[in-house]
Amino acid sequence: MNTNIYRLFTLLACLLTAHIAPADDIEISSATSRLVAEAYQLDARIEFNFDAEVLDALEHGVSIIIDVIILIKRERNWLWDPKVKEEVLNFKLEQHPLSNLFLVTELGSENRKQFPTLEEALDYLGAIEDRFLINRTVLADDEHYVGMIKAEVNTETLPAVIRPVATVSKKWQLDSPWFEWSIKEE
Repeated sequence: MNTNIYRLFTLLACLLTAHIAPADDIEISSATSRLVAEAYQLDARIEFNFDAEVLDALEHGVSIIIDVIILIKRERNWLWDPKVKEEVLNFKLEQHPLSNLFLVTELGSENRKQFPTLEEALDYLGAIEDRFLINRTVLADDEHYVGMIKAEVNTETLPAVIRPVATVSKKWQLDSPWFEWSIKEE
């Protein structure tokens, strides 16, 4: 009997430790919107925690594409909530081989920044500030709207030699759960 109780406590301790241990993943820690000059703007904070395997690939010249998906939905009591807007922001994170600088490029705009450390690059990548979200006139005054945001590593854009492993490896399947917030405060 004592052996069974010992095993049960050991199992519970392992499960609790596994839950508390920092995960290699992506987390949206905050997202808000505010009305500025007839347009809603988005501020969000994303935390990136990459596995050593992903960081090793980055160090060896593999570019990592990160997709940030933003949705606006009109809430309804019946059926599903219709999408008002969907936008995907694509960012490329890479390490320059000669200078060892980390580069972050927003692929749609070709806006590129360089950083001396990976931490600074990830901090920049995770800070979405004053991003145009939607014009106020698109949203009806008598309706309630919800914003949703998530971020994920796009494994489909990895080099062909890494893609099969990345498709099945949990170390590469990095994404955040959806984070929701109210667009229009009532």
